[in-house]
Amino acid sequence: MSDTRNDYRVLVAEHALGLLENIVRARSIPGVVEWRSLEALVEEARKQLMSIKYSFLPPRMLAEHESVKRLQEISKEIARRLLPWDKIRTMSLDKKARMSIAKAKYAIRILYGLPYRLILGDENDPLYAIDIECVRVLSVAKHYGAGKLYVTRAQGVLTYTIITNIESIKKGEIRAAAILPPVELRGEISEAMYCSEPINDEKCLGKRPPRNVIERGEVEKIIFEITRAK
Repeated sequence: MSDTRNDYRVLVAEHALGLLENIVRARSIPGVVEWRSLEALVEEARKQLMSIKYSFLPPRMLAEHESVKRLQEISKEIARRLLPWDKIRTMSLDKKARMSIAKAKYAIRILYGLPYRLILGDENDPLYAIDIECVRVLSVAKHYGAGKLYVTRAQGVLTYTIITNIESIKKGEIRAAAILPPVELRGEISEAMYCSEPINDEKCLGKRPPRNVIERGEVEKIIFEITRAK
């Protein structure tokens, strides 16, 4: 029997669902018209997540559980209804709306990807709680509002804006990036955190890197902050 109540993967998923609940409650994404159906979907997602949390199944076994599969289906439907990209792309979005969209993207990814993180192992490793992938740095520019920060764009499974204080960061490098709750840093939204030195492996792009190349410290600190309230 496993203590799924305290598994970092489940706790981070619970935090992500809370972000979605707040977004739906506040109706903070423009262009959405199906708020009542979204409320029902988020409520169903909460029900499935509680079933997962109190399953006490080993993570690898839990990955195949019906509640995990159902949560994945629900998160996919939430994405379809909450992020209508055909409308969002044509809108002039203020800072609040852009942050809500970034949070929704992160939260849906966390919920949808739960089974893939459960199969990483039965041990309760904080790094298993989030997606970490190899990305290529596409551009680097000094942050206009903070001299010691850099605004970068990076390509992995998706394209991310990542704000960093790594002075040695260079265009073209491959680094591990932890996909974390978005934060605003001096007016710019950062969607991830670099967590490795440059990696000399093209085949790593878009994939989870080996644990031994990941710099755990700052990533673990954020995971602990997310889960402490749970």
